[in-house]
Amino acid sequence: MAVPAYQLRYSARRRTLQLQIKAGQLWVAAPVGMSVRQIEAFIQQKSAWVEQHLSAPLPQVPDWLGLGELPYLGRRLQLKVVTDVLNAWTLEGDTLWLQLSSRNKAVNQRRWMQQLVQQFYASETEFWFNAQAPGLAAAMGLRYQAIQSGDFKRKWGSCNSKGELQFNWRLMMAPPWICTYLLVHELAHLQHMNHSPDFWQLVAAHNADAKKARLWLRQNQHWMQLT
Repeated sequence: MAVPAYQLRYSARRRTLQLQIKAGQLWVAAPVGMSVRQIEAFIQQKSAWVEQHLSAPLPQVPDWLGLGELPYLGRRLQLKVVTDVLNAWTLEGDTLWLQLSSRNKAVNQRRWMQQLVQQFYASETEFWFNAQAPGLAAAMGLRYQAIQSGDFKRKWGSCNSKGELQFNWRLMMAPPWICTYLLVHELAHLQHMNHSPDFWQLVAAHNADAKKARLWLRQNQHWMQLT
């Protein structure tokens, strides 16, 4: 098999090669300094696996806006659209109201819907994680500085050396126990800015669902987006 097109990312933290198939494309994570020749020899060695996964049909992404419902922390919200004087969103019980301005062009209505839903998720992300973080941080004996939502394509959260945490707004589409795992994960980076055995030991000590949560995210991340 000829080496297929692939996206290559070097990491100083990696010690081994990793292959992943994302959205029908091969991604390679390699240690800094590894040659392209070594990388492509490894891809050839794993050619059966690569071919099998590249030929697999892509999972379908639900059209949440078209369906008129949204996944939200383990339950479903009904999506209702009304015409108003401005673009805004309002959550009432299990209904998310989207107020679309009468001044919007018809061709832009769906874009406005998507933007408002993303704003809703981002707002709820900050509210949820800021509400949950103090208790977990205290239990772990750690201190953080701030929590914000983020719009990441390839990660669920981040933690920097200033103690600032960010969480992907798409996490609001997951059950609460998944969000709890991500919160513990990022808080643990306040003590270990890596994915060393000590880091994973700290995560496991404060979240018994860690392995199950990582598996759930791998299996369900394809539908946690707006199209």
